[in-house]
Order: sequence, then C-alpha cells, then structure tokens
Amino acid sequence: MNKAHHLVEKSGQALFVLFIIVMILRINTYFMVSENPTITRIFKTGLRTALTGASFLMLRSIVQNGVQTRFKWENILAFLIYLLYLFLGFASLLWSSDPGWSGLQIAMDLECVFFVLYYWKALLAFNDQAHIRKKIPFDYILWVSISWVAASFLVGAVAVPDTFFRGTHGGEVQRLGGWVINPNELGMLCVVGAGGLYVNLMRVGLSTWKVIAWIIILVALVLTQSRSSLISFFMTTLYFVMISGRAKLIVPTIVIGAVAAPVVFFTIFVKDGDVGEVMSMTGRLPFWDDLLTYGFTDRPLYGFGFMRIHYNTNFPSIHAFPGAMTHNTFMQLLLNLGMMGAVVCGSQMLFTFRGFMREKDPYLRHIFMGMIFGILVNSFTEFGIFGDANYGIMLWLFLVMMFVLKTNDRPFYKQKAGIYERYVAV
Repeated sequence: MNKAHHLVEKSGQALFVLFIIVMILRINTYFMVSENPTITRIFKTGLRTALTGASFLMLRSIVQNGVQTRFKWENILAFLIYLLYLFLGFASLLWSSDPGWSGLQIAMDLECVFFVLYYWKALLAFNDQAHIRKKIPFDYILWVSISWVAASFLVGAVAVPDTFFRGTHGGEVQRLGGWVINPNELGMLCVVGAGGLYVNLMRVGLSTWKVIAWIIILVALVLTQSRSSLISFFMTTLYFVMISGRAKLIVPTIVIGAVAAPVVFFTIFVKDGDVGEVMSMTGRLPFWDDLLTYGFTDRPLYGFGFMRIHYNTNFPSIHAFPGAMTHNTFMQLLLNLGMMGAVVCGSQMLFTFRGFMREKDPYLRHIFMGMIFGILVNSFTEFGIFGDANYGIMLWLFLVMMFVLKTNDRPFYKQKAGIYERYVAV
C-alpha cells in the first residue's frame, strides 16, 4: 500500500464520523432555532454555506491525498432538467408577485444542489478506492444521523415540552416537532431513517444498536401524529419485508399490521373523534379546490413566481383556511410556475425514475426504495420536493444524484443469495 492509500485508509474512520456529523447538522439547518425570523435566517444561511464548504473540503482532501478517481455522468438529463427548473424559477423573478421571496428560495435551492453534489462526490471518491476495506455506506449515514436527530427531539420533548410539542385540536392533540419543525416533516424524516435502517439490515444483519435506533425512530414517528408519514412507514416496511422472501417475517408482519390498523386509525388518523377531518384531508381538499378554481386559472401558463401561490403572501381560500403554501408540492408547482413548471418537473421526475429502472446495482435500487415512499407521500401533503426549502428537496437530490454521478461499474456491495455482503475488491 503506497503512502497515499495509507493516508486515506487511516483517515477513513474520521471521515466516517465527519460524513454523519455533516448530515446531522445539515438536517438541523431546516429547523427553527429562534422565534426571531432574522436570527433563524442567519443561522440557516450561515450553517448551510459552511456545510457546503465542508463537503467541498472533504472532497478536496481525499483528492489531495493522491486518490485518483474518475467520475462519470449517467442519466444526465435528470440533473440538467432540474437545473432548467431552477433557471425557470430565476426567470420568474420578472413576473413574481414577490421577487425578493422568490429569489431567496432559488438561492437556497441552488445552494442545496452544490451541497448534494460535493457530498455525494466526496462519498464516491472515498468508496471508489478498491484497497479500502471499510466503505462509508449511504444507508448507514441515513439511519445513524436520523436516529440521532429523532433522539434529540425525544429528549427535547421531555426537557422542554412547550417547544418540542405542538398542540392542535384545541390542545387535545400534542404533536412532536412543536415549533422547531412541522411534525409531518419530522415524520417523513423518520420514515427515510427507517428505510436506510432496513437496507442496512439486509446488508450486514441485526445488532442491538439497530434495534434501539429503530425503536427511537418509531416512537418519534408515532409522537408526530403524522398520518401521511405513518402510511409511508407501513409502505416502506412492507416493501422490505416482502422482498426478504421469508415467510416467518412476512406472515407475522401482515398479522400485526392487520391487528394494529384499527387501533392506529382511531387513535391517530381520527383525531378528537372527527372523521370528517380525515375525509377532507384536514381541510386540504377544499383548499386545493379553491387553489385550482381561483388561483391557477389566473395565471395557468407561468404562475405567480417561484414559491408564490398568489398575489399576496396568503391565498385567501373561500372554503378552507388561508395559506402561504399549498400542502402539496405538485399543486405548489402549478401555482408557482404554471404549466411550464409542471412539464419541466414532470420530465425531471420521469428521467429520475428512468435512471432507477435502468440501474443494475441492487444496493442503489434498495436505497432508492427505502427513501422514495416517505418523500413522495410527504410531497402530496406538505412542502415536498418542489416546495419551499426543506430537507425533502435535499433527499430528492440525493436520489437524483445516485443515478447521475458515478465512478465505475463496480457496485459498492455485491449480492449473493439475496443477502448483501461487504464489497472488497480482490
């Protein structure tokens, strides 16, 4: 092993920890740290910029240690069309109902693109070295970082309940997330963490720490009282149980799910005994109807500008609540950039899924499936992948980048008899 390889191998454990710390901090940049919007904005902008710089420096340090990595681009249209989407958003400053707000959102989305690009590139550069026995798997980064975030919310809920719990339905329902983050967004993050954990279980098996992490994630998810996140959690869990091919795992899961379904429905889905709220999706259906009837028809072709849904900050819904966002990322897109935006982003999603369908590496395919349910279900009810700046956008960009930027034709992990083994080059 030459000097360069020795340096990279020696720094592997430090980088392993650093990748996780950067991801934890990045997730934290989407939280409200103060009631003062100026302080929160400075915190978010400063830390996000610093973390993007840190990702760039990680990549540079790996390259400077003598690592020779050749990156190659595949499924490039998925990435280029996403850049076209941002360019269209930039052009919308010419007609936006609030150019300042639109410009800020574009800047944050563009910064997120650079963060994901540098982070993923650094991860690829390190893992591409065949002599390194201990890789840095993305599934591990996901479940470890998200379980730590979930644990911090559980501790906060005990220490400062007024901050980490949000009361709804006249205070009868308390939801984890509080005023730090939208509970539905926290729920989505927990689902993605569970997905990463399932991939890790397939790859290297069960351990005590993984059981503890899964319990932490599940408790946090239940306490968010997020109906959409629970649905995506069941979808993610069922998917990995079914592909395991083990009857001893599949049958108990189906039985437990059938028994738990009525309890979950009447304790979490039907809040305060209001079935009508569930049927209207917490007032979203009449709100969406008003958005299409009185908002979209005003500017059907080009919309109100990037991340704008009306002439004013809040859309004055007639049959529902006034809102500054649509609670549906695809509806948000229609109001923001009209039919032009819908065509562009629809094409971007199409090419991303095309990359998934053509992917031969089972590891990347399972990572995609571990993340996609939580991200897409959340996109139908909250900010989502084309909404106001949130970590759903960041996670979607990682899915895009998985099938766009690569280093070689060798998988990180090979599959044998349906079970992942650590990939070690011979």
